[in-house]
Amino acid sequence: MKDGNQYLLKVQDELSVYQRHILDDSVELTTTQQETLEKINSVRAWLRDGYSDGKVLARLKTTFRLQDRRAREVLVMAYATYGELRLGRDKDGVKAVYAEMFRQAAQAAADAGDYRAQAAMLKEAAKIDGAYDNQKQVDIESKKKPTKVVIKVKTINVGTAPAATPQIQDIAHEIIP
Repeated sequence: MKDGNQYLLKVQDELSVYQRHILDDSVELTTTQQETLEKINSVRAWLRDGYSDGKVLARLKTTFRLQDRRAREVLVMAYATYGELRLGRDKDGVKAVYAEMFRQAAQAAADAGDYRAQAAMLKEAAKIDGAYDNQKQVDIESKKKPTKVVIKVKTINVGTAPAATPQIQDIAHEIIP
């Protein structure tokens, strides 16, 4: 990619405006930027509903009457603005998205006062996160014990005393399995 790509710089600047607006409501958007943010939010909703990238592009073109290039820009800006969409495209990301959905459902159940449903939803989220996976246990006992310890002690007389040969004491410790 070229260093002086003005078009890329324009898109990155536009993207940073939307991210700043989402993080800080005091950042004002122009009417054109507000319309583009609405398009980005629509793309986010469609992707969260399970539409593929191709279907989202087709809907962008028909709903907002965009050209192909601008529709692709809006799709890329939606991916970059909202990081959780990117999580939904790989295996671990899908697990994280489902776990988060169960946590949101648990919160809704708690707000409604249904604590049994909340517990069930949180348990499902924990299963997805791998809290009950016994295969992922780490052998802690092998990590606690060192396999070999070597301590070297060196004594040197300093001062006016007659120079003695330095004494070096080696101590070694090994654990035999």
